[in-house]
Amino acid sequence: MVSVTRAAIAMRLTDYTDYSLRVMLYLALRRDSLATIQEISDAYGVSKNHLMKVVQRLGELGWIDTIRGRNGGLRLAQASLDLSVGAVVRQTESDFALVGCFPDEHGERRNCVIEPQCRLKHALAAARDAFLAELDRHTIGELVQPAGELTGLLGLAPIQFMPRLQPARPAPSREH
Repeated sequence: MVSVTRAAIAMRLTDYTDYSLRVMLYLALRRDSLATIQEISDAYGVSKNHLMKVVQRLGELGWIDTIRGRNGGLRLAQASLDLSVGAVVRQTESDFALVGCFPDEHGERRNCVIEPQCRLKHALAAARDAFLAELDRHTIGELVQPAGELTGLLGLAPIQFMPRLQPARPAPSREH
């Protein structure tokens, strides 16, 4: 029997990655206004303590801006709207070793008696790569469009987009 890790069976992301993506999406919806960790925690119903670690890491990566002080808060860094979901997953997941013969985050792997002739590891590696390639096709900014329904689900006021003002056209001259 082949020993398979939980990730290979479910291809499940960790809560840390899930929360990282949720924070990024929430801040993308807020755009230019600041949000607090408490607001994000309340909106998603997740632990504020877990989000604090996530926010610290996202700030270290330069994906969110953290503003300290009484009127401080969090906002998405402008370039992060173009960040792929795959990039976020690669930076927040610690282990893509779907089976024991794949190197883990420390470069270690378990020996397997069928490894010299194993085709399973190649199929699993291709599946992992296809999974990440699909996530690379989507950006944080794209995932929050249209914003209306998402903002309602998260208890946010709808984003008001101001129409672009057209420059005034000069009045036609009345020269005869």
